[in-house]
Amino acid sequence: MGRERRVEYEGAIYHVIQRGNNRNTIFEKDIDKHYLLKKLRTYKEKAGYMLFGYVIMNNHYHLILQTMDQPLNKVMHLVNNSYSKYYNLVRKRSGHVFEGRYKAKLVQDERYVLTLLRYVHQNPVRAGLCKYVWQYHWSSDAYYRKHLDTFVDTDLILDLFSSKRAEAVKKYIQLIDKAGTKDFDAVNFIGDLIKYGKDLDRILLETDVSPQDYELIKCGSRKRYLTPYKAAYAKKALDYGYSLGRIAKNINLSKPALCKLIK
Repeated sequence: MGRERRVEYEGAIYHVIQRGNNRNTIFEKDIDKHYLLKKLRTYKEKAGYMLFGYVIMNNHYHLILQTMDQPLNKVMHLVNNSYSKYYNLVRKRSGHVFEGRYKAKLVQDERYVLTLLRYVHQNPVRAGLCKYVWQYHWSSDAYYRKHLDTFVDTDLILDLFSSKRAEAVKKYIQLIDKAGTKDFDAVNFIGDLIKYGKDLDRILLETDVSPQDYELIKCGSRKRYLTPYKAAYAKKALDYGYSLGRIAKNINLSKPALCKLIK
């Protein structure tokens, strides 16, 4: 029976899991985890993907990423092939390092993105490697908790919590640290965030654009009569705290074109 074909397309978000061969420990030392992170940074620029979250365990890793320039299989080949060569060279061995095929699940719902990030960041706690999420140094938790401006793309998920960064970080910490405790209903907490959050498509619709013109804007149409709607949408989205990159991407514009539009 043949393998199930993966659904892949530009702009798709995936939860990727890659395990060591036979579930062996392949990240034995801190330097091994450092190397994988280095390659994730390097290929992020070369392959043009966005990284929303990660955790590196001893025998596997999780990624939440969005493909852009290169398909997922190319991204994973670059990362895994590079690490395999490093691992075998350092340990003077040969053979497979990773389990044959990485697992990848398509993420199509904002509610699931939050649930997924919570799951990924809590992996070390569930494995007994630490008591609290923030104590584990090999996940993207610190980039959200401290709102660090680095290679982890935190804007998409923090925007779901609040347009104000301090409030967004506070809600993120509430979700991650209290999730799983008896007095915290994570499902309802996430549901409220999605229910009351202001997403970009809703902001665009609030410009009173017609359904037909809405579709044209989303497809990147350059018809001049659409410019006032685009400008109104962009300015309102900025007020809600969205980044220029996310605003532009949502209507298939480049960041320079969006800046020109706003001016």
